[in-house]
Amino acid sequence: MKTKWMLTIFGIWYVVEGISVFFTSGGFYFMSYGFGIFCIVLGLICLMIRNEHPSRLRNSILFIFFLSALGISLIAYYSQWSGLYMDSLVGYIIPTIWLIVAIGFLLASRRSSTLPRVRNLQ
Repeated sequence: MKTKWMLTIFGIWYVVEGISVFFTSGGFYFMSYGFGIFCIVLGLICLMIRNEHPSRLRNSILFIFFLSALGISLIAYYSQWSGLYMDSLVGYIIPTIWLIVAIGFLLASRRSSTLPRVRNLQ
């Protein structure tokens, strides 16, 4: 998948997920609202950098997205494994999706860092 399409899809995904927190949480709970704002900001960053040329900054942002998605995946795997999430094997689907997203961000950052650089001959 091209990096631009990946950033567009996950930018929209993060924004929708962040907005959904405000409608699904029961009452005011700081951590859920904080996660919602965090997701909205991540989504906006994805949407803003999708048309940028490959650079160190863009690769760093993609790597940070990799770490974020990997952390969510590992926490979700632990939650399922320890029995805090679901009693069936279906609970492993969401952590696996987050792991695939993390791998996608890692591959996108690695692929765009290996693009040929244009040298400035001044």
